[in-house]
Amino acid sequence: STVGVGSIAIFNFANNIQQFPIGIIGISFAIAAFPTLSQFVAERKKEQLSELLSQAIRQILFFMIPLTIIFLLLRAQIVRVILGSGEFNWTDTINTANTLAFFALSFFAQALAPLLMRAFFALHDTWTPFIVGIASAIINIFLGIYLKNILGVSGLALAFSISMTIQLSLLWLFLRKKIGNLQENKLLQSLNKISFAALIMAIFIQFIKNPLANMVDMTRLWGIFTQGAVAGIFGLIIYGTICYLLKLEEIIQLRASLEKRFLKLKNVP
Repeated sequence: STVGVGSIAIFNFANNIQQFPIGIIGISFAIAAFPTLSQFVAERKKEQLSELLSQAIRQILFFMIPLTIIFLLLRAQIVRVILGSGEFNWTDTINTANTLAFFALSFFAQALAPLLMRAFFALHDTWTPFIVGIASAIINIFLGIYLKNILGVSGLALAFSISMTIQLSLLWLFLRKKIGNLQENKLLQSLNKISFAALIMAIFIQFIKNPLANMVDMTRLWGIFTQGAVAGIFGLIIYGTICYLLKLEEIIQLRASLEKRFLKLKNVP
């Protein structure tokens, strides 16, 4: 509230928007995995527990990294389409978009933290995530006080992202001590392929944004929506194609799951 007029609204707008991908991907995966995590712990199957966590982490990263690219490169379009009406002017849009960009830097950490926390819960350890959460909150407060003087309201989002990344790192280290490795070799192999595909996707989106802007009326809502939607959809197609060509395990699993669901729907009388 000391940053400036409207800073609370801008922070809340950006925070509300960034909660959508976190809730859809991060929270959903964590909730779905928790029963099986608890079962493996009860049956003392550490290897299966590690395999499940590693697989879930890779699947979350498969979805969150391209979403991070979209929210970074198309942040103004996203904010303008969702909030751009009434008294919400272009300056408000830019400030909210920049704040959203700093939030997006920690999408991976925000999405993975709920999964790791539930792994601790399955292990009947609630103190470790609690203490790590308190430490992360303290770091967030001090960084926010410092960065708000440099970046304004965007500094608060950057402080949050840094604290979430630290929180994820601590959760990872403590969990690794409890159950051993999290199959980091498989994770790195997938991460390399995902990062390469996401880089090509980012270059493609950035390359077609300006030509698309010249083809539509960027002073109208439909024009901004069209530019963002076309760039984002084609970017995701590029990302998925490259991941498939690289034989990424996660996209092969996704394809098999979609085909299975399609066949089920097809067989429904």
